[in-house]
Amino acid sequence: MSRISAALLALGLLGGCGYHRLDRQPRSAVWQAKGATLRLATFRNNTARLGIEQTFRRALESRIAAASPWNLVPPSEASRWVLQASIDRYEVRPLGLSLGQGRSRASAGTASRVEVVVGASVQLLDGETGAVVVDRPQLTFSHQYRVDQNFASFDNRELQVLETLADDFAESFLTQLLEGNDG
Repeated sequence: MSRISAALLALGLLGGCGYHRLDRQPRSAVWQAKGATLRLATFRNNTARLGIEQTFRRALESRIAAASPWNLVPPSEASRWVLQASIDRYEVRPLGLSLGQGRSRASAGTASRVEVVVGASVQLLDGETGAVVVDRPQLTFSHQYRVDQNFASFDNRELQVLETLADDFAESFLTQLLEGNDG
């Protein structure tokens, strides 16, 4: 195959890869109108993990500001659309154990790998009527990570994992919403 043929083939494959920007697609659903206002309602936390709802709210707020057609308005203002969410599930599960070295119970073993699982429900409401336009119940996100044997670092690592999960949640929900997968 000549170099020109190979270059044309490569260009043809790149042009038809299916990649497209969501912010440049024509909007088919009424809530996808560019410039419409959106307000984030208070996120409910139905778990024992304090502050988790704020982490998820900040991630969603950031994604909306960066990659959505909406103008985000403060919680006190009226808006065309209202997004409300609840964090319904938070679990930390040990997945792997490192076996202890001694005969005492304290050295019987500690978690070497942990999985954090978060479940959330999100609804997009019509700001004028209060009707539910899109309902996404029980979205589940999980992340596994290794635990250092220095258990004092667990809390810091867990916060990083929660921020990663919150960003995954925000990206996934907005992608579904903007691609028109409202069913």
